Amino acid sequence: MKRVGEPSRLSAASAVSLAFVLLSAAETSLAANLFSPGPVCPVGQAPWSVAIADLNSDGWADMAVANNESDTVGILPNRGDGTFAPQVIYPASDGPVCVKIADLDGDRDADLALANWRSNDVSILLNRGDGTFMPQVLYPVSSAPWCLAIVDVNHDSAPDLAVSSYDTATLSVLINNGQGQFTLSGIYAVGGNPYGVAGADLDGDGDVDLAVANFGSDSVSILLNSGNGTFAPQIEYPAGDGAVSVALADLDGDGDADAVTANFFGATVSVLQNDGLGGFSAPAMYAVGSMPFSVEGGDLDCDGDADLVTANYGSDNFSVLLNQGGGTFGPPNNYPTNRFPTCVALGDLDRDTDLDLAVTSAYAWTVSVFINCSRTLGDLNCDRLVNAFDIDPFVLALTNPGAYQQQYPNCNLMLADVNGDGQLNAFDIDPFVELLTGP
Repeated sequence: MKRVGEPSRLSAASAVSLAFVLLSAAETSLAANLFSPGPVCPVGQAPWSVAIADLNSDGWADMAVANNESDTVGILPNRGDGTFAPQVIYPASDGPVCVKIADLDGDRDADLALANWRSNDVSILLNRGDGTFMPQVLYPVSSAPWCLAIVDVNHDSAPDLAVSSYDTATLSVLINNGQGQFTLSGIYAVGGNPYGVAGADLDGDGDVDLAVANFGSDSVSILLNSGNGTFAPQIEYPAGDGAVSVALADLDGDGDADAVTANFFGATVSVLQNDGLGGFSAPAMYAVGSMPFSVEGGDLDCDGDADLVTANYGSDNFSVLLNQGGGTFGPPNNYPTNRFPTCVALGDLDRDTDLDLAVTSAYAWTVSVFINCSRTLGDLNCDRLVNAFDIDPFVLALTNPGAYQQQYPNCNLMLADVNGDGQLNAFDIDPFVELLTGP
């Protein structure tokens, strides 16, 4: 007789019996929505941008926020459970609107870079190694810098900066000396009133190229790297009405980075597919919420292809567009946020291996966290349902983890740890049965 507290024994007979009973059970969806609301974190005045990374080397992703009207950057440490401690404030320059995170000085911890709209400069705050930061060092750039990308443009393994300047229709490139110190190396013409900037290898030659969203000319500028950290003159492609943000991701699964812009006046995103040589197609338009101000690409539903998300300033929500394969997208799924969302960032905030979201709300003075529900305990075949079809992969995960990972490469083995003790064993069987049949 089974004693109290003794786990069910995992055997072929029990697995067959389990399957026989549960195949007749009604399916239970545990992912009716892809994202559920998480904590809402107070920050400074007019937070325009948020970035996600592990800042204090504890294995959990933290957040950094550019507080435009407070002239500060706020650091929100992850408590180790996907919730966040109150922000720690560091002075920035005048009007920070964009924050990005990378190891700028080669010491293996994450540093900060901010574009400062009103003071026409970039702030660099180097990490002391414990998640606290040294006072900012300022580097001048062209007038009204709005966005920056951190990319290694000259193959020296030190991340450099590319900064868009709204007033002058230019892009400034600053080269890192390897110690987190920067020198202006070039200023390049782009389209009218540039906002967003992103970098990736667009032409397949192994170096980083740049893309810029041009708000005033409704276009995206592509600047191909000459191979030494300098750039050929822009090639400008039509995008959409009020192109304000750009992201680069392989949307069609052909191995090269495509471009997507958020179009503020068009209430759309434009997808421009890469021909593999750094040339781009005419835009395919997809509807999102009103006045989208930020766009990011990433695998949100854990099916192996890149999806899209926008922060919609005019409709107080964010839109999720799931990739249907081949770089085409379904209708938007809209989720409410606090007022006037300006930026969306992707990162694994609860350490369950999927991408969660952080959204700044400029005039609510908050960052809202949304937890991804695509990784659901017991969903061992990654169809976002927990039902009888998960029985065989559950048994395989417990009995032969290596075979499970081969058979289900895009799934998370630890979703079989249903009792949450950090181990895969027979103690997970009874909780798994309860997921399928109810307590």
